[in-house]
Amino acid sequence: MEELKLHSFGQNDHLESLKKKYEFLKNKIKGNEKLNETEKKAELNTLTKSFEKEKKESKSNLY
Repeated sequence: MEELKLHSFGQNDHLESLKKKYEFLKNKIKGNEKLNETEKKAELNTLTKSFEKEKKESKSNLY
């Protein structure tokens, strides 16, 4: 019988890429001079929620 070998490196790589994407977008929003402070806070809140959702989904995904 063959052993089932799962590696978790894929999940770590995926989380790292999500973090990089999140940081890039966060800096882009903060540096956007066209948005006022209220709009920036709303965009950052939306970005944070989507990041947390993707992070949660990646933990339950067994790809």
